[in-house]
Amino acid sequence: MNFYFVFLLSSYLLVFLGFAGLFLTEELSSPYLLFAALAMLLGAIRDTRSGRGILPPMAANMAMLAVLTLSLFSIFFLQALPLQELVHFLLALQAVKLLAPKKGRDWLQLYLLSFFSLLAASALSVEISFAAVFVCYLFVAPWTLVLFHLKSATEAAGKNPDVEARLLSWSLLRLVGTLDVVLLSLTIFFFVSFPRLSAGFFGNSWATGSAVTGFSDRLALGEVAEIQKNNAVAMRVSMDGGGPQGAGEFYWRGLALDLFDGRKWQKSRNEAVLLRRSGESYLVREPVSNRSALIRQKIILEPSGSAVIFAPNGVVAVSGRLPYIFQDRLGNLQAAYPSPFQLSYEVLSHPEEGRQGRNPESDSLQLPATDPRLIQLSQRLTDGIREEMNKARALERHLRENYRYSLKELPVGKEDPLAVFLFEARQGNCEYFASALAVMLRGLGIPSRVVNGYLGGEWNPYGEYYIVRQSNAHSWVEAYFADQGWMTLDPTPPAPGRAGSHLFSSFTHFVDFLRMRWYRHVVNFTFIDQYQLFTAIRQPNKWFEAGLRGFSFRELRQSLPTLGNWWLGLAALLACLVVTWKWSQGRARKRVYVQGLTYQATERYRRLLAVLKKRQLIKKSGETADEFRDRAEAGGSGLVREFTSLYQKSRFSGARDFTDELKRMDQILMQLGK
Repeated sequence: MNFYFVFLLSSYLLVFLGFAGLFLTEELSSPYLLFAALAMLLGAIRDTRSGRGILPPMAANMAMLAVLTLSLFSIFFLQALPLQELVHFLLALQAVKLLAPKKGRDWLQLYLLSFFSLLAASALSVEISFAAVFVCYLFVAPWTLVLFHLKSATEAAGKNPDVEARLLSWSLLRLVGTLDVVLLSLTIFFFVSFPRLSAGFFGNSWATGSAVTGFSDRLALGEVAEIQKNNAVAMRVSMDGGGPQGAGEFYWRGLALDLFDGRKWQKSRNEAVLLRRSGESYLVREPVSNRSALIRQKIILEPSGSAVIFAPNGVVAVSGRLPYIFQDRLGNLQAAYPSPFQLSYEVLSHPEEGRQGRNPESDSLQLPATDPRLIQLSQRLTDGIREEMNKARALERHLRENYRYSLKELPVGKEDPLAVFLFEARQGNCEYFASALAVMLRGLGIPSRVVNGYLGGEWNPYGEYYIVRQSNAHSWVEAYFADQGWMTLDPTPPAPGRAGSHLFSSFTHFVDFLRMRWYRHVVNFTFIDQYQLFTAIRQPNKWFEAGLRGFSFRELRQSLPTLGNWWLGLAALLACLVVTWKWSQGRARKRVYVQGLTYQATERYRRLLAVLKKRQLIKKSGETADEFRDRAEAGGSGLVREFTSLYQKSRFSGARDFTDELKRMDQILMQLGK
């Protein structure tokens, strides 16, 4: 195989892996990525054809200076994120180097740039795709560096690597493969044993994470519809004793809003108090009923650009790696700042206590200037009903049964969106239904507010958790009743086909499960995990106890007839593998032995050429061994003729033992060297 082609392929593969790591972060500007990809393609084409660069050295230096100036201007004058701009500069620098002429040090600079690209990708992304790129890089980098060393050493000796067939061999591949396995083992060892840090090196000011636009502290009519069109994962929820039953009944409360101007909802006040901390938990309230009915949920929240903490109704406590948790008068929970990365926390809740809360304030009855037909409709639908709860249920039932759910043709730009929704369009999505019910309740003197959160989710049987997507975004109503407190009302009718529209295949759920394991055991690997791992290593007896727990010899005896054929087939397969391995090892030893003798004969012939060169007898390019022998032996003693004959016999006869021939070749070399 052509050495230079393998070297180019390996080098460009190494550069591509660094680029792929940055591309998969989805955090970089498209023009820079496109420029780097185009430069990689053009550079590879030019190097495989002519080896000449597209950019002359002077133009390459000017281009690098211009890119550096642009990056510094973006950081210091446009206030761009430093890490992203540095990575942009890295991509542009790599592109320029790919288009310029390449010498030995230029290849080393490209390798170094690819390493920095991988390092930057690790700071910009925590996805499992980075793990695949990293493992590939770990195997390709040593191989490429070995090829570069062989190329440099061969060229320094004045030889052409393409004609040195022995440079590329299976033995070299096995050697590098063994080195790769050792490096991977050391990487895993240092990852497990290296002390964990509580915060990332770059911090929030350097990286943004991969946030998905979600909820904010305001809600304009039609906004949730845009969120619901996004199928990205919003959070994953596992719970004690949880299962796939009743997933559509789960409400994950996010943000309650009480001030409405006819088009958008927002909080009337922003005061919030810091929750009291007890150990690792923040106490939201003390449960007043049976503590055994408490439900524990573990939530892994994807970055959303919001500080809101999503939780079920009746939250008692929140625990996790959160520096602070605040609660406002509407019961909203939020962190100190939006997290740019995944947020993992546990929630302890008591569903029966979800009705408890602060008494309503005047803002819960505030009404905007709206169409009077809304109030008239609410009064007509509740005429003759005395209980406030029954009035609310009547309005809720009317909206669910007489209006249609839709994400299209929403009355966003109309003068009074709610009036158009109720009396003209008669279709809309959840925030229209929730806003209409809240306004109609306030028209009857019942305090109410709109709540944004998520409803339902997909059950993942592999990890036994719920996948809650952005398409599960939902709005509903909380109404206050003097004898029952705050109650949840949901006037939105079921979405047509919603139950089955987001059912993913088993493969998709398995991939999501792998991502969860990656987040849990790699991204969120903590000092506590290290301690538990080292404790388990020091107590191996517990492994066997856990493995033997529930073991039954009776069940084993019953399963032996069924497993007999399986074990027999496994034994036959292992026997075939052993025989094949022994046969291949024997062939390999014979091949290595023959190749070793051939190599020794070739080395002696090189020494002969060196000895004759001192006598001004130089073998010409294209001259065969016999032709050179005849020219060198003219008037000689016949030693060169004999040596050439022995050399050709050892190279081409296929014999197994050349011991005597090699000894005779050594004697001839000694005689000619005198």
